[in-house]
Amino acid sequence: MKTISKNLFYSCMVLFSFTLYGCKKEEQGRPLSYNKGVYEGAPDSTLDENSVFILKQRTSGQSWY
Repeated sequence: MKTISKNLFYSCMVLFSFTLYGCKKEEQGRPLSYNKGVYEGAPDSTLDENSVFILKQRTSGQSWY
């Protein structure tokens, strides 16, 4: 009986240590639930007119039909 309780104790400790391992530092503070259809990240920066013009030039060659 004593060995069964020891094995149960060690099994619980291993399980407990695995659950603590899932709480890594880099995983803290991230959102656990999201709002559907809402972007909650950092706002994008705007492009200047020259960058927009260059992108339009690049995409104009792709629409050949």
